Amino acid sequence: MAKVARGEGFSLLWRLGWNIEYTLLHAVGPATLDDARDPRVAMERDYERRKALHLARTSPPSAVAAD
Repeated sequence: MAKVARGEGFSLLWRLGWNIEYTLLHAVGPATLDDARDPRVAMERDYERRKALHLARTSPPSAVAAD
């Protein structure tokens, strides 16, 4: 398994913190902004990026099926 770069993990503790921060931004954060400036959208992009990296690191190499 490839080594995870510092600050790029997808641990349970990180996901818990992410959910708390996202909920707080939803409740008391800024109004909905355009996608380039909305902190919730930026958080969602980072979450999906980390999730994809985690899945790529933990998934076994798939066999290429010949058609």
